[in-house]
Amino acid sequence: MAPRFTVIQGGKSGAPEAAAVLSAGPELDRSSAWQVDLRRLGGVDAASVSAWRAMLIRNAVTDPLRDPDHLLPLAQHRPAGSRVAIALVWDRDAETEREALQGVMPLAMPHPVWGGRARPWQPAEARITALVGQAAAEAADRALRERLGRLRRPIRLAGALEPARETPRVRPMLASDRSARLRSIPTASLIGIRPAGWEAPTAEIRTVTEPQAVRDAVETFLTFDARTARHPIIADPAEASLVRVVSRLFGRRGALRVEFLRRAGEIVAGTLHLGTGPASIPWRRARA
Repeated sequence: MAPRFTVIQGGKSGAPEAAAVLSAGPELDRSSAWQVDLRRLGGVDAASVSAWRAMLIRNAVTDPLRDPDHLLPLAQHRPAGSRVAIALVWDRDAETEREALQGVMPLAMPHPVWGGRARPWQPAEARITALVGQAAAEAADRALRERLGRLRRPIRLAGALEPARETPRVRPMLASDRSARLRSIPTASLIGIRPAGWEAPTAEIRTVTEPQAVRDAVETFLTFDARTARHPIIADPAEASLVRVVSRLFGRRGALRVEFLRRAGEIVAGTLHLGTGPASIPWRRARA
């Protein structure tokens, strides 16, 4: 009797399942007040970005480094080998059916094959773990853990959501500023020798904020930085892309200020400022 053949299904791998880890996954259960969306970095839409900024305003967080126009490009250009996802935690009002974003968690997702735990993605530049209000921290943490546990391959979360709070503002100090503080000789005791007829060159500060002119100003800054910096920004393609993307996003909404210091018509220093008003911070600096 001829042996029978058995058909074995092949060609199926864990790739679709791994891809689902960074997607929204199955349809969310809208009967629950708390909902969690898991989004890829490129999947955070304009409505979610607007809700993100509204959440920062409610929690009095004014740090531009926590703005989605900075944090999302930072995660895209500096993942440090991690598969980063954005968890958006929503609270739905049962009466009005309106949803409010209560938490944002950038997550370093585990390897799709070797597994592991999801961990808060903590960029050194932004120094954050999560963005969530004080009153919503416990409920948002619970909702996120439940959502990760309902994935096709359940994932556990390492650490806990911490309430969003304003971090101490640490402004970068130039090398010239540090050397001035360490000077042991009083300034009044120093004698300068100048040739006859010498006059100090006049200094001029030029500020660019117009969205149409910001792009060219950023390129001028990068060119100046390439001539003067020990480690130029444009020498690192990822860093150069980050500076250009963040500058474009902040510039188109009037939240970027480019400053140049000129002496005798030549640029001697430049600064990119993120944010507006008192919340503005020097983000990148270059000096001859």
